[in-house]
Amino acid sequence: MASTADAETPAEVPEGPAGLAPVGALVRGELAEALEYQSFTADTQDREDHTFSGIFFDVSASEQLPLKYIEIHSLWVRGELGPLTVWSTPGGHLKGRVCDEDEWTKVYEKTHTASFTDFVQLKLEEPIKLDQGERVGFYVHSKMGGDQAIVYDNTMHGSQGKKDDGKLVIWPGTAHLSNKPFGRRAPWGGDALRPRRQFVGRVGYAVRWLLWNPEPEIHAKFPMGFRRAVEATLLCAKREECYLSYCGDEIIFYIMNKCGWDWFGTAMREGPTEEETKKAEEEEAAREQRMKEVHLARMFGVAPSHAADLMQHMDPALLQMIHHQAAGAHIEDDNDSFDEDEDDEYVAAEYSEDDDSDDDDDDEDDSDDDDDDD
Repeated sequence: MASTADAETPAEVPEGPAGLAPVGALVRGELAEALEYQSFTADTQDREDHTFSGIFFDVSASEQLPLKYIEIHSLWVRGELGPLTVWSTPGGHLKGRVCDEDEWTKVYEKTHTASFTDFVQLKLEEPIKLDQGERVGFYVHSKMGGDQAIVYDNTMHGSQGKKDDGKLVIWPGTAHLSNKPFGRRAPWGGDALRPRRQFVGRVGYAVRWLLWNPEPEIHAKFPMGFRRAVEATLLCAKREECYLSYCGDEIIFYIMNKCGWDWFGTAMREGPTEEETKKAEEEEAAREQRMKEVHLARMFGVAPSHAADLMQHMDPALLQMIHHQAAGAHIEDDNDSFDEDEDDEYVAAEYSEDDDSDDDDDDEDDSDDDDDDD
């Protein structure tokens, strides 16, 4: 029989590079333990609100970052509101599903007081889960009479129309002009649907992130900095003068598995960062805003700076109508082309010290009949 002393003698720690890793180190997780709650706000850039009874739009889980799935918990909207319902359909709202109530599931119903400035939360009855790349269609509708129930926006000419925060994608949608859910006729007759519209509001969601693992298909989903960190750590572990050489590959894998996906940066590839891309989008929105100010300045015979001040005090519906009429004088169809360089030169001239430069044509999207926006 072995003595008690022998039984309590610890095993010797091997010298030099490790052989087999401890059994516990071989157990790596696949998903982050907790959901990370986020919100994504998509608002109008210029506060020129388009309003009517509802908006169809799609949301998808982005494929840019290493997420497993997202859970959508709430939508936020603004407008006159009233009796609201929210509906969802898997795969998206198009493909003949727009006015087919049988294709939709009601996920929210409640009456709200008007809120034209602040977003109001519509908390879904059950979260909607989307795996990476999966898409769902939403339909937010109000039975309120009139044309100011739900605020939405136009999809800008020349842009893809989608809004992407790297985790969640909000796709262009379709406005609805009937206060009857899924109604096919507008109040004055004609089709109740208006394409090329954009959801205005906020989407509340949670993300379940992937944990890094050495399988190639998982490794490739992680940011460039993370992949380089893995490679550098493994290379260091092969050098005898490095303390990491005392760890087997499985230990290294276990350590990297416990690192957050964004610890080494979030860029997935060489090129513009997320911040740089966002800045470029903001600059484009500012350019479009300047074009509108120039339009208004020409109409009222004032400097663009004065026009910007006027825009802050004008009724949004009236301002929107002015811009549509001005745009309609130059572009009669959404598919007509325009010279963007020429427009930029015109804006630069109008914003110079001499506000009497020659005028060029400018572009304003969506010159079709916008009865829904009056």
